[in-house]
Amino acid sequence: MNIEQIFANEQQRYVQFLAETRTKIATENPQTVGELLVSINNEAIAYPYRYVRVDVMSKTQDGTPKPYEIKLDLDPNFEARGFNFGLFAVEVYPFTWNSVQVLVNKPINTKQLEGWITRWLDIEDENQPDTLGNCQAIHSFSPIDQSENWWYLTADFGSAPADALIEFVELMASQGMTRIVIKSGEAGA
Repeated sequence: MNIEQIFANEQQRYVQFLAETRTKIATENPQTVGELLVSINNEAIAYPYRYVRVDVMSKTQDGTPKPYEIKLDLDPNFEARGFNFGLFAVEVYPFTWNSVQVLVNKPINTKQLEGWITRWLDIEDENQPDTLGNCQAIHSFSPIDQSENWWYLTADFGSAPADALIEFVELMASQGMTRIVIKSGEAGA
């Protein structure tokens, strides 16, 4: 299995689950929307990291908004794999599309990264929905952090197509990373 197939499998597994869960919630409460873009009202959180797409937002019977985070467990059959692309290598460990942690071995150009995040967040809601009604956008990215010789961030790729993670890997490689690690962003995974 190549890296594109791994990403496509995880993406398809999650977006199907997202759509099914949204439909189930909407059946119980018709005042439900999927992938609502919100901006956290906190200037201490830098742009674009303060933007988040809530997986599902519903109104309860008393009118109170209720957000839902749709999480998928790791695929128990997922096998870690390594890929050598000449100038850089990618290690892929078990992850879910809604919790992807990416570690790289050099500092990240934040201007390029933030432009990429802004485009894939689809802040202007320009993306056409997919056949399941998903908006084809990432849901969130954490700011970059560092531990020793690793720089890392965690993302919820939401309903973005598998090409989004391919593009992200290519962006990191274009910045001179020689080692890129993709794994679950969940604690203890």
